[in-house]
Amino acid sequence: MVQLNQFKLECRKHCAVFATFTGISVLTNLYFLFSQDQDLSFVFLLVNMVIGILLPVYIYLDYYREFFTGTMPINHLLPLRTSALFGVKSAVFMLGLILVWLPSLLDVFVNPAGLYQQRIMHSDSPALGIAYLVLSKLCSIPAGLAVMGLALAAAKRLRKPVLSHLCIALVMVLVVGIQFALVVRNSWHWSIGTSAAETFKQYANLLTVSPVSQVQPADINESIRWSSVGMNLLVALVAGTAGRYLFNSRKYEIFGK
Repeated sequence: MVQLNQFKLECRKHCAVFATFTGISVLTNLYFLFSQDQDLSFVFLLVNMVIGILLPVYIYLDYYREFFTGTMPINHLLPLRTSALFGVKSAVFMLGLILVWLPSLLDVFVNPAGLYQQRIMHSDSPALGIAYLVLSKLCSIPAGLAVMGLALAAAKRLRKPVLSHLCIALVMVLVVGIQFALVVRNSWHWSIGTSAAETFKQYANLLTVSPVSQVQPADINESIRWSSVGMNLLVALVAGTAGRYLFNSRKYEIFGK
């Protein structure tokens, strides 16, 4: 019951932000779905890139205030372990990120020049391509949230602010950097925050990467990399488990919850 009430509270708290970004995403995708003006196509890319930057920053700042600086101490008086509180907040953020992402599927599936009609429907298994398109995104979200939580929980154990903030940066940059390096390995060209008709997008944590081979594959399913999906699942599991252990340590659970 406490978790449900906290979930509702978090939904009300963040509803306006995610609703605003979802609305912007819907309007942008609808405009470029029916507009043939390619001169403004860069706006579509720009909007998606800005959303992809601002939302992770917003989520990180909320986590930072809650679990690092402790500027919302009333939440720590709840009969919930800190790890459970992090899980509730993360569930809300996951739903919000998915809602913001869903309008982008209009361009993929409805647009005649979209990825589905251009490449996926002509592949040997459209169902496999759709499954990968969805699962790759859904698995990247918990990985990103888990790494943020782990970085903050680990930094909280250091007494000096400089070392704490350095720890946060190192954990996030190291994990995302390793994932990014593995995603772009053996690729001829890559771009961040964009998509390409040649291949499926990959996700290094919350970072969107489009690696392109020197020779475009005849079947887009040849560009599927289930290893990147497995990598995000592994990061979510390991970082989530480690973060849970740190969140439930004495540094947080001073009242023995």
